[in-house]
Amino acid sequence: MSKTIKHNLGVRLYRPLARACFRVMYRLLTNLHIEGKENIPSHSGCLLTINHLSLYDPPLALSFWSYSPEALGAEKTMYNNGIIGIIMRWYGTFPVKRDGDDRAALRTALKVLQNDLPLLIAPEGTRHPEGLRDPQHGASFLAMKTGVPLVPIAISGTADIFSTLRKGRKQKVEMIIGKPYHLPTLSDTPRRDALRIHTEYIMQRIADLLPERHRGIYKKQ
Repeated sequence: MSKTIKHNLGVRLYRPLARACFRVMYRLLTNLHIEGKENIPSHSGCLLTINHLSLYDPPLALSFWSYSPEALGAEKTMYNNGIIGIIMRWYGTFPVKRDGDDRAALRTALKVLQNDLPLLIAPEGTRHPEGLRDPQHGASFLAMKTGVPLVPIAISGTADIFSTLRKGRKQKVEMIIGKPYHLPTLSDTPRRDALRIHTEYIMQRIADLLPERHRGIYKKQ
C-alpha cells in the first residue's frame, strides 16, 4: 500500500527537529534507560500501545523510536494545554475526543494503519499518574479491524521529572519496548465481548513490562 499520509510542510519540517530536541531534553534532564529497541518493527503498520502517566510519555516514545510514527492525542489537550498542545498540533497528532466513540478519529487511525504506517495510542485515553486504570476499546478495535501487530511500551518515572529536578536530582525514567504480537483469535465470540477481552489482553501486555507501582488495577495477584 502507499505509505502516504498528507501532512503540511510545517509538520514535515517540524517532526525531525522536535524529536531531536526531546531526545536532548530527556538525556539532559533525566537518568534515562531504554530497553527493547531490538523489538522495534520495520517501518510498517503497527500499533504502539503505551501506558499514560504524564504528558511526557508520548514525546518520549515518539522521539526515541527509530522512525517517526503517527500519533493519536486527546483533542482537549491539543487545544487547551498551552505549549504542550502546540507541540502536539505541530507534530501532526490526530485529535480524538475522550468521551464516547469518535468515529472520525477511528477512520483516520484506520487509514494510517491501512497505509502500512505505525500509530501511537494510549489505550487508557487519559493520564493516570497513579498507575493503569480502566482502558477504552479503541486499540483493540483498530487491531481487530486491521490485523496489524501491536507493540507494548511501558514507561515509568515521567510524572516526577520536574519535581525531582527541583530537589537537585535527576529522575530515573525508563521505557521498555516489548515484543510485537498479534491478538489471539476468538472464534464465535460476540464483537462486544471480543473487544473487552482483547482490550484486557492489550493492557496486560503493557502491565507485564511495568514496575509494580505503575501497574494500577493490573497489579500481580
